[in-house]
Amino acid sequence: MKEIENKQSNLRLDIFINRNYIELSRTKIQKLIVDGKILVDNLIVKPSYLLKGSEKIIIKDFILDVDNFKNIKKENLSLDVLYEDDSIIVVNKESGVVVHPGIGNVSGTLLNGLLYHFDNLSNMNSARPGIVHRLDKETSGLIIIAKDDFSHNKLSYQFSNREIKKVYRAIVWGSISKQGEIKGYLTRDHRNRTCFILNDSKGKYSYTKYNMILDYPPFSYVELYPLTGRTHQIRAHLKSIGHPILFDKDYGGGQNRSKSYDSKYYTKINNTMKLMSRFALHAYKITIKHPKTNNQMEFKAPIPEDIIKVLDFIDETK
Repeated sequence: MKEIENKQSNLRLDIFINRNYIELSRTKIQKLIVDGKILVDNLIVKPSYLLKGSEKIIIKDFILDVDNFKNIKKENLSLDVLYEDDSIIVVNKESGVVVHPGIGNVSGTLLNGLLYHFDNLSNMNSARPGIVHRLDKETSGLIIIAKDDFSHNKLSYQFSNREIKKVYRAIVWGSISKQGEIKGYLTRDHRNRTCFILNDSKGKYSYTKYNMILDYPPFSYVELYPLTGRTHQIRAHLKSIGHPILFDKDYGGGQNRSKSYDSKYYTKINNTMKLMSRFALHAYKITIKHPKTNNQMEFKAPIPEDIIKVLDFIDETK
């Protein structure tokens, strides 16, 4: 996401974006504004909105309008490749790495590194070759990359038909129940259009099951099984049951959450908050059918050091 402090006045929003981001067509810009992917002071406005010179313009992450993957810069970035064959690549993505280029992130992404290290990637979408699915920037863990269009199609079919099994690990606020399920419809939060909220009828259906691994008051370590794959699903689901992910400020898991707990936990909470700089969510395991052999394959990404550090500390101080 890119934030712009606008200083220009008497200029249409779509023209302003067009002048500053020449890789986007005017038609593309207008659609992005209508779809709520370009906001003014966190609100959806019309493409013809006349800027006053004092607004904050938010441009959400979306794919650059490129004609060919050759327009994406190849960069010699370090990749943690867990598995590779002629059809797929399995990468353990570090937290802080964006999956593919977008406005405000034209370099340093996972895709920039993939294009440097691998000669063959699928080209189903020329703006993001090989990319079958995504993780949030701060989420660490497993990403499956397709090397050819056949494999990309097969994997996409498995994702859309919910045949791929995913397992996440997270540290959450509070003592969560030993097991449970969260389901409902996800729609954008009208108070913060970059986030989603759960409701009973409006939006896209979503479903997550979970098991509590360990209880470390005032936190819990939990394993999650998303049966659907909606944007921010796990983050929004955990917030909806009062157990947001630790450090997830957008979904109520930041430092202010400590005010909800007994003062006896304040020292522990304050010290815990110094141990990480991103929300504590990790894509831990994924099970697929190989796109060509049809054999079932399971991959695991080790729990990263920052999450282990927090777990060790809250265990020692429980």
